[in-house]
Amino acid sequence: MTEQGRQTEERGAAQSEAPGGCLSSRVVRVTLIAAVVVVVLGVIAVAAVLALRASRDKPLDVAIYHGARLVNHETLYDGFDHLQYTSDDPFPTVEAFYFGRKGMDCVRQYRTVEERPGQEPLREGHLSTRCQVDRSGYGITQVATVLIQPVYDATEQPTGQVVIDIQRYWGE
Repeated sequence: MTEQGRQTEERGAAQSEAPGGCLSSRVVRVTLIAAVVVVVLGVIAVAAVLALRASRDKPLDVAIYHGARLVNHETLYDGFDHLQYTSDDPFPTVEAFYFGRKGMDCVRQYRTVEERPGQEPLREGHLSTRCQVDRSGYGITQVATVLIQPVYDATEQPTGQVVIDIQRYWGE
């Protein structure tokens, strides 16, 4: 081998072992950057899902009507509790407080409902109002049900008191 051939061979070897090695290839760098971005996004997504699950693994906070008195609180088992309040304010006022809550769906319940073709049903004897908030998701249950009902005496006359019955469910 001639001197010139040897020098050409050494230059080729030096170029192939240039600084950066395999990272000098644009395709390898782009692929490596894309892989790192995918891994980082995956870690962020897993952390977000775990944070959302953790936020639902506790009782849902339900607004309590101002001035209502707690008369009963019991935790029946982990993931279910029951709170009962009373108020001396008029039933329509207490009911309006819960109808106005964001994210709460309320339905009035009547003693009788008579269907009339082509007309609104005839509803008589408003018994109570049932409201519900449901934030279940990501495999976790988080529900609160509020039952608002007036208290009646033995002669079925309203006593002026209103019972606010709250049941909360949470967890897997």
